[in-house]
Amino acid sequence: MSSGAWSATTKDDDFLKSQLVAMADRRGLCLQPASLGADQPESPLEFVCRLSSGRELLMADLRTAERWASLDQTLAFRRRDRAESPYVIGLVDGGLPVDRCLDAQRLVDRVVCLPLSVDDLDAAVDTAMADSASKKPVAPELRELVGGGERLVARTPYMYSLFENVEMIAKRDLTVLLIGETGTGKTTLARIIHGLSARYDRSFTNVACGTLQTELIDSALFGHVRGAFAGADSSKEGKFAAAMDGTILLDEIDMLGLHQQAKLLRVLETGQYESLGSNDTLTTTARVIVASNEPLKPLMERGNFRPDLYFRLNQVMLELPPLRNRPLDIVPLALQFIELAAERNQVEIRAVHPDFLDALETYYWPGNVRELRNEVTRAVLFARNGIIDPHTLSATIKNEQSPHHSNNSPYGLAGEVACTEQAAIERMLKVHRFNRTATAKALGISRVTLYNKIRRYRIEIDALRAAESGAPLPLVLRRN
Repeated sequence: MSSGAWSATTKDDDFLKSQLVAMADRRGLCLQPASLGADQPESPLEFVCRLSSGRELLMADLRTAERWASLDQTLAFRRRDRAESPYVIGLVDGGLPVDRCLDAQRLVDRVVCLPLSVDDLDAAVDTAMADSASKKPVAPELRELVGGGERLVARTPYMYSLFENVEMIAKRDLTVLLIGETGTGKTTLARIIHGLSARYDRSFTNVACGTLQTELIDSALFGHVRGAFAGADSSKEGKFAAAMDGTILLDEIDMLGLHQQAKLLRVLETGQYESLGSNDTLTTTARVIVASNEPLKPLMERGNFRPDLYFRLNQVMLELPPLRNRPLDIVPLALQFIELAAERNQVEIRAVHPDFLDALETYYWPGNVRELRNEVTRAVLFARNGIIDPHTLSATIKNEQSPHHSNNSPYGLAGEVACTEQAAIERMLKVHRFNRTATAKALGISRVTLYNKIRRYRIEIDALRAAESGAPLPLVLRRN
């Protein structure tokens, strides 16, 4: 029988065990049974061996929730008592359980799906041998921002800072400018700001300025009275009047002409405006959030955007980066969308094949988060037997060989830069005995910048100091 031709059901553990032993014999590896925990029964699919690099290889049966928990405990034990982190190959049924996909990024170096072939197993061990000399980066903490019935999740350090700013800004009655490519989630962020504000129980009005006809923008925003223009057979209130004392989002603000920009500036400064065809001055108390798909400064420099409005809006600006610059967030976002799409379409999703997630992480995502949501929703609808696998991918992603995204780094450039910067700060803090002034000077940054980065990367000074001295970690009580 040729290599790669056989497969086995997940129930045939003895057959799989014999193939694992045969693979080890071919490679000269000494496999030994490995229990993932004293309280867990042994499985014939759990083995440990030593690679030529000196690093331990752990092949773990992860077909039950109990074994995931046991693996977590085992790895923590080895790191603490043996100062060793083995290379882990996880064996799963058909795909990763949806609720374990994030755990897999943290605990497992490579996943092999059962039923498997000889080629699958050899490829996994080849990768283990090639990668065993390197240390897997610690997956950053998953954070979320919730409000207004919306939820954002992120692992990118930049997004941590953005979430903090949103939580602070939302509570203050400020005009906010959101900048980001189409599909990055500006409307979602605006709804969260509204939901976290004191106006959370009032109306949220979304105005897509790019869809309004130029000659009707004034009427749409500020309303008109009967006879104001041809066809105005009756009076109509505008979006500002409809928003009342809630929140109004003006999306694609760059589509407004200079005349409408002047009227908007007056609304922001005084809250006053007139309906089209009327001399009566009206007042709005709505909070205004504006959004643009491109930076406004170049538009201002070209004379297409009023400088006074630009500087008024630029006081509080939040920029949403494109999804290609935050690869750490792709899988958490995809899992969130899988959950929402499965619930909305009443589809049961049991597992996600790791190759599906790999394909998502290596794609360029020109349509950003919106494109990811659409792709994942499609996968949920086309899933077979409750498993989302590469067959559910659209032709666009299957055929895309992106030159823009490298698969060499598990976190992408943005994530790697952040991880490197955090490691440099922690190292210099230790070198200078946690003296912030000396550390900032050595890094060539100000004390304020250092404090901001310590806060952004959640660097725990007390924990670092305790780890350096070998003392037990201090008990810290935190308010929720």
